[in-house]
Amino acid sequence: MQPISNQQYPNNNQFIPPTTSSQLIPQHNQNVPLLAHLGANTVDTENYFQQYQNLLSGFKGNIDCRLIPSRKGDTFTLTKAGAEKICRFFGLNYNLIPLAQTKLDFNQNVFYYAYECQLSYANVIVGNGFGNCNNQESKYVKAYSPDILNTIDKMAQKRALVSAVLFTTGGSRFFGQKVADLNS
Repeated sequence: MQPISNQQYPNNNQFIPPTTSSQLIPQHNQNVPLLAHLGANTVDTENYFQQYQNLLSGFKGNIDCRLIPSRKGDTFTLTKAGAEKICRFFGLNYNLIPLAQTKLDFNQNVFYYAYECQLSYANVIVGNGFGNCNNQESKYVKAYSPDILNTIDKMAQKRALVSAVLFTTGGSRFFGQKVADLNS
C-alpha cells in the first residue's frame, strides 16, 4: 500500500479544532417533547410511534433507508438523508464535534476520524451519538488516493448523525432490525 503524502495535509491539528468546555452547550435534564411542533404537550408513546411510522411511510427506498441483504436476514437501515428528514420532522438541529481520538498518521498510513453528534431542540441538547471510520476498514483498505481522507471523514460524520437520531428519537424500533422481526 502506497502511503498518502503529507504534503497535501501537512498539519494534523488543522483537522481537529480546539474545543474548550466554554464552547460546549451544557446538557439539561429536562423532558423536551419531540412532537411539540404537532401541537402535543406531552409525548404519548402510542401517538409518538404512530407519527414516526407515518413519517417512515413517506421514505424513499435507497434514499432515506436501505435494506442490507444478509444470509441471516435482511436488515432495514437508516441513511444520512433519512436521518436528516427525521431531524426536520422533529424540529431537531445537529452539531458534529470532532473528537480528540481523530488520528492522521501519514508516516504509518493510518487515518481515523471520530465524531460526536449532538441533537438539540430549542437550543437544548436532547441526545447524542458517536461515529468513527478509518482507512483500515475492508472497503477502504485498498484505496490509495488522498481523497480517501474526505471519504472516511464524511462516513464518520454520517455514522455519528445516524446514531444520534436513532438513540434520540427511538428509531432503533424500526431501523437496524431484521426485516422478518419488523413484520412480526
